[in-house]
Amino acid sequence: MDVTRIVFLALAAVAVVSAYRVVTAPKIMHAALWLGFTFFLVAGVFLTLGAEFLAAAQVLVYVGAVTTIILFGIMLSQAAEVRSRDPLPSELLEGMAFWRRGVLPVVATVAFVAIMVMVYLRASWPAPTGGVADTVRLIGSALFTTYVIPFELAAVLLLIALVGAIVLAIRDDDKEEQGS
Repeated sequence: MDVTRIVFLALAAVAVVSAYRVVTAPKIMHAALWLGFTFFLVAGVFLTLGAEFLAAAQVLVYVGAVTTIILFGIMLSQAAEVRSRDPLPSELLEGMAFWRRGVLPVVATVAFVAIMVMVYLRASWPAPTGGVADTVRLIGSALFTTYVIPFELAAVLLLIALVGAIVLAIRDDDKEEQGS
């Protein structure tokens, strides 16, 4: 096996463990941090596959934006401090937590890995072609020639959403100042 394949398998294995920790972490803040680490590892997997653009987009969008928004949402909502009172006995709650946080995620992970291995073994993968193409240049060229209209429409839609969010935030601030 070559070094790239070893690095790919190592990153994939650590990503699976990290994703497992997302669903088994006892605190929501820890789960969010594990999720950010998982996103970062997926970017590393993209790099080993030769998809530099996808790796950069993964880091910028998911690691940078999505994880930050999740962390701010947790901090601002104070969801980490909310505790509910359950009328169930503590022994039953501990048993349910063992199944929910221990056994079920392992079963789901093993099933997912088994399905992925079957897909990998049964699929007919195309043989690699000649030289490595400059994917970032090809994607940029396609975005600004063939797909320039949808690209600009997406930019206008995002601008409209941003202006709408600002208008809604200003209206809510005015209502709070008036005492409604």
